[in-house]
This record gives sequence, structure tokens and C-alpha cells, in this order.
Amino acid sequence: MWKVGNTVITSEMADEVHDRANEEWSIGALTSMLIRDYNVEPSDAEKVVQAVLELNE
Repeated sequence: MWKVGNTVITSEMADEVHDRANEEWSIGALTSMLIRDYNVEPSDAEKVVQAVLELNE
């Protein structure tokens, strides 16, 4: 687990972002999923997506 902004990124959240990115979801769709399913603040959601994708490169 690590923190981006006010959001603690759990392994479950990171795994789901990574899996969906492999299914070719857009950054916008991944951001919306985090806001909807994980209650990530809108101001942090895109940063979380970028952090997870950079970690998995």
C-alpha cells in the first residue's frame, strides 16, 4: 500500500487498475471506476491511475 494525495492505494485497487488497463480501458474510464467503486476523490483519481500504471511498466 502507498499513498497518492489523500488516497491510500491498496493492492486490490492497484490490481484492478492494472487488469482493466490491460483490457485497454482509457485513463478516463479507469479514473471513473476508481471514483465510483473505490470512493477515490476526483482530484486524486487520475494521479492514482498514473501511479499504478507507472509502477507496472
